[in-house]
Amino acid sequence: MKKYTLIFGILLLTFSALKAQDYVVPEETWYHTEVLGSNYHGFVFNKEWDVDIMVENQDGRFTPEDIDIAKAEKLMQKKLAFLNRNHENQEGMCPIIDEHIRKYTRQYVGFTDINGAKIIWINAVWDDKMQKQLSQDIVRASGGCGHYWSIKVNLDTEKVYGLEVNESGDIHYIPRNKKPGPRISRPRNDYKPQRIRKTGIMHNPAEVTF
Repeated sequence: MKKYTLIFGILLLTFSALKAQDYVVPEETWYHTEVLGSNYHGFVFNKEWDVDIMVENQDGRFTPEDIDIAKAEKLMQKKLAFLNRNHENQEGMCPIIDEHIRKYTRQYVGFTDINGAKIIWINAVWDDKMQKQLSQDIVRASGGCGHYWSIKVNLDTEKVYGLEVNESGDIHYIPRNKKPGPRISRPRNDYKPQRIRKTGIMHNPAEVTF
């Protein structure tokens, strides 16, 4: 009789655990904020977010604010055509990046250097298959030519540099060297979507075209 009671108790505990797991669902916690300007759209990643990239003379990280993103975009868009004048990896069917600037979803990561200057690394992606992932983690790939590129903007010196455009060929997504971030368990009804910060002036929705 004691044996059956013990088995029944184990089954009851297992059933209770399964019910609890059904209520609390593991969910990624993404340290990013969505930003939307008059001619750009992207995601700012928090300074605590692990990234497998670095900038020269790096001393730390910072979380870019709205004003930082707006300035970085203004500087980048002003100088991009000149920096891209050789149209590297943009032949044939590959897009010329400065002619299609609105098509790219951006990812922004902030760094500081040993001089205290703020540097924003902009990762630009034009790939419909990766739209969901762009809000979740840094997306990098080989191949894809002008659909994938990145650039750096020093907010203090206003220098725009380090333009890298993917080579031609099939797209192969590069796995991350580090885990993207912590996991937590959160009740289903506790979900709150990320808010969108508008960092540029838009008079009506028709003006926003990506």
